[in-house]
Amino acid sequence: MSNNEKSIILTPSWKAFFWRYFFGVILTPVLIGIYLLWKTWKTQKGISYKITDRKITVVDGHISQNIDLADIRQAVSGEKSFGVGSVVLKTSGRKIELIGLKNPEAISKSIEKAVEAELKRIEAEKEAKPRESEYDPGSMDRLEYLTGLWQQGLIDDQDFRAEKEKL
Repeated sequence: MSNNEKSIILTPSWKAFFWRYFFGVILTPVLIGIYLLWKTWKTQKGISYKITDRKITVVDGHISQNIDLADIRQAVSGEKSFGVGSVVLKTSGRKIELIGLKNPEAISKSIEKAVEAELKRIEAEKEAKPRESEYDPGSMDRLEYLTGLWQQGLIDDQDFRAEKEKL
């Protein structure tokens, strides 16, 4: 990651797992609740979303997925409950849901703005690309070498023109 690249890390709120925590507390006397609380806490802590200038990395447990911002076609905020919701990122080939985010509408709008900025950056990069030479790489060096030989009188005009035509 370059020094000037910005990044933000988001994690799901505990409210996204409210019902799991609720049933874990209720079932604590049966000892299943302790396992359910531990499993829910571990699941919640294993999820994170790292958003940079060019991509979004989704970590869910041991699985990590990268999504380039330029590939995102749509970012839609999902339903909200307990003040948290989800953001669904749609690309041409897949759909990924970022769960448990506070203020998902603002996050989806921010992601859409970042996608627009990334597409503009890519377009500007294409336009700024230097035009391709009409000569093969190194052909200018060979032409300079031939010109030097011709100027020194080591080859005559006919040989110079013939070699120049080959280039």
